[in-house]
Amino acid sequence: MSNIRKTYTKENIEAALFSLLKKKKFNDITILEITTKAGVNRVSFYRNYNSKEDIIINYLDKKTNEWWDKQIQDKSGDVILGLFNHYYNEKEILLLLYQSNLSHLLYQNILDCSGPKENLSNNVAYTNGWISGGIFGFLDEWIKRGCIETPQELAKIFKNRKSYYENIDLINESYTK
Repeated sequence: MSNIRKTYTKENIEAALFSLLKKKKFNDITILEITTKAGVNRVSFYRNYNSKEDIIINYLDKKTNEWWDKQIQDKSGDVILGLFNHYYNEKEILLLLYQSNLSHLLYQNILDCSGPKENLSNNVAYTNGWISGGIFGFLDEWIKRGCIETPQELAKIFKNRKSYYENIDLINESYTK
């Protein structure tokens, strides 16, 4: 199968799944429904994916890699703001994931892209794990609270770690309630 045809097939499958997610619960969607809506056969589906979850994982990884490729070209770009802009642009898909109890796939995407890897030193791996968890925590709360803040506001909150220490008493109180 040519790369153009493979890309076309995958994009149709992605679009079909996300369209169906607007109407049905994830667990109620069948591979047959996806392939019928996408206009492809089951062989094409299984040539590209092992499961419905794979569609989402591949989609998120593809979009994040596309963002990163653009981000590294802009050497003066703000990576944190760029990251939040990226996920803001995917807000509709993220909301569908959360409605389907698939938030773990967003976390997996973040780990795939920036999390710890086996070949890293412990110090770097722990740091990557901490940062990945923080990014997911921010996005998780943002999505659960209705995506109210702009990417600029999220980046400002994320970068302002000083406010964490200034509000440590409030944070401690929240754990005791």
